Amino acid sequence: MTARLHRIILGPLELIFEWRLTLFTLLLFPGLLYLGFWQLDRAEEKRVLALRNAQRLEMIALSHTQLFESLSQMSGPKSEWLALADRKVSVVGQLNPTQYVLVDNRINNGRFGYEVVALVKTDEGRVPVNLGWISGDSARRSIPKPNLMPGEVRLAGRVYIPTSSAYLLEEQTAPADLPGVVQDYDAANFAQPLSRHFGEPVLPVLVRIAPEDPAAFSASWSVVNQSPAKHTGYAVQWFTMAGVLLLAFVMRSSNVLSLIRGAKSRSQL
Repeated sequence: MTARLHRIILGPLELIFEWRLTLFTLLLFPGLLYLGFWQLDRAEEKRVLALRNAQRLEMIALSHTQLFESLSQMSGPKSEWLALADRKVSVVGQLNPTQYVLVDNRINNGRFGYEVVALVKTDEGRVPVNLGWISGDSARRSIPKPNLMPGEVRLAGRVYIPTSSAYLLEEQTAPADLPGVVQDYDAANFAQPLSRHFGEPVLPVLVRIAPEDPAAFSASWSVVNQSPAKHTGYAVQWFTMAGVLLLAFVMRSSNVLSLIRGAKSRSQL
């Protein structure tokens, strides 16, 4: 079957559009541009996060009491909580060796394990503190028991508020009993059920322990999972692919190459 062609003549320039190639280009070219601009947006987002992190690292640490008070005064949308993201915080309270949650399927240097979120008891209520990563049985024959020393602790960390929800295969709920295992510690949604469990308020945001704190396990927190430069590099790749596609389409669907060769031949005479 002969391919349908549409021919346009503009002086010496001749355009010949084959419908399948034209349709393919019209569909793919905008998609490549979209991916390029999306990567640029991601790069800017990471730059903003890195700048915010650096600025708040210089701010005076909040006490857990101030953190409770600040959140109680925010009656609007949860987006207001971002004003506290990455703030340094000091938590003073009691650690119970059985009152913790394990966050499943956390990989550290290629090794399977869990993150340990301890529910530290303070005068204002419970503060969920992510103590870091511990190794686990990849065959899932057993669940590890982190070594949590009971008694009063003074923990240094930073407020962690995710900018997006984790992708989960199924909806999760707060553990009914402790210790428990979850796919992701959703501090905002776990606060109410855990408050009912303990009979006292549970902070609706997570505190990530400082890596240098003596109570920390393996705690290496990255502010951004990829640098702005890497996202910019990806954007350049997508834009380059779009440019190559457009150039190939023009060369395939016109006599531009013949005109260039003809002009070059005449210039050499």
